[in-house]
Amino acid sequence: MKLTVNECLDNKETEIVINCSVMDQRLKQLIRYIRQYTFSLEGMLGDARHIVPLEEIYYIESVDGRTFLYCDQNVYESGETLAFLEKQLESSTFVRVSKNCILNLSLLESLRSFLNHRIEATMKNGERLMVTRNYLEQFKMRVGEL
Repeated sequence: MKLTVNECLDNKETEIVINCSVMDQRLKQLIRYIRQYTFSLEGMLGDARHIVPLEEIYYIESVDGRTFLYCDQNVYESGETLAFLEKQLESSTFVRVSKNCILNLSLLESLRSFLNHRIEATMKNGERLMVTRNYLEQFKMRVGEL
């Protein structure tokens, strides 16, 4: 693989061009990572509105009809529903793992299987999330792409 980076102060916007003969799984995953760095979500912390980069979000959870963005230092409240965010993030490194949770595969530390067809996902910040059986097949496919 050849990688070329051209840095020029005259460029008004960063552009990434990928030329390939075949789009394989590794390249698809690389594209997901790149897209993650070009997208952010809006979240509230107290009375202040913040722009939260995707690469800082460990997981997104819905609790009592409210949606939260969990980062290393802060938890932001989102005004969007989990279903809406799942659709928005489908081409990124985020994957649905339960009825109320979407996690960021790029911040996944380890996995542990349980006998009842569930998986415990440990994030890089030490948080543990359960992948429920309804979302297990999709989760395994996405992890296999890493």
